[in-house]
Amino acid sequence: MTTLRSMTGFGSGSRDAAGYRIKVEMRSVNHRHLKVSSHLPDAFGGLQSRIDTLLRDKLERGSITLSLTFEESEEVAENAGIDAVRHCFEKLSALRDEVAPGQEVRLADAIQFHAEAQDARVELAEGVEEEAMKTIEEAVKDLRQMQANEGEHLCKEFDRILGCIDSGLEEVEKVLPEAKDWLRDRFQDRIQQLMAPAGMEVEQKDLAREIGIQVERSDITEELTRMRGHLEEYRKNIHKGGRVGRRLDFLTQEMFREANTMASKVARYDLAHTVVDIKVEVDRLREQTQNVE
Repeated sequence: MTTLRSMTGFGSGSRDAAGYRIKVEMRSVNHRHLKVSSHLPDAFGGLQSRIDTLLRDKLERGSITLSLTFEESEEVAENAGIDAVRHCFEKLSALRDEVAPGQEVRLADAIQFHAEAQDARVELAEGVEEEAMKTIEEAVKDLRQMQANEGEHLCKEFDRILGCIDSGLEEVEKVLPEAKDWLRDRFQDRIQQLMAPAGMEVEQKDLAREIGIQVERSDITEELTRMRGHLEEYRKNIHKGGRVGRRLDFLTQEMFREANTMASKVARYDLAHTVVDIKVEVDRLREQTQNVE
């Protein structure tokens, strides 16, 4: 069985490459389509198309924010540190003496020079880009695992809500025959009450036909049948898993449509109350479904 996944999640990855620590963080939230926002250092700008291809292959929907950073590993920082900045300061001072005697060389200039030299080394170091892609793949894997875990919780919540809807439908179906009789008697009494003051009599066949029309208009049997079908299809999809979010969205819209129709048709207070409860649960189901990939 394929896993049901939420669109919400977080993933991270890190590894050492060329004396640097590469770190990747990914965050995903709900979105109708796949939207990727990447924050990359200039040295890794050439990876954007590869990142987009990777994420399109691994993810179906969601708004993804990916951040990649790199910093000196502890070993490099210990070996470089102050000595490296001092060396940069000396090089800048020698250059100043050669081309602009008397010009001030500031410590901040040496630090900036050192930082830019670091960026250049990362950009030119062989294999760094491949290590960065492996780190991104690690973060994607971590993100997908969290989304799968969230999907399991969602599946349990879906089963609970579906159970509530089932119970409501059973209550309605149990009293539906009695409700039809109640409607028939009510319509007959109303028609007779309207005709009696005028001294008019209605033939039984006309009365029966009119009552039948009114009862038919208030009948929700077809809506109940379609609702049951949608519930069955919804259950099948959440337990099948995979990228079923769009299909579940459609099913919840159809369920809500049927619940609205039932609410507009039923005349008895007890039935109307139960149908409203069903509608509330369907709306809750529809809201939670927005989280599914």
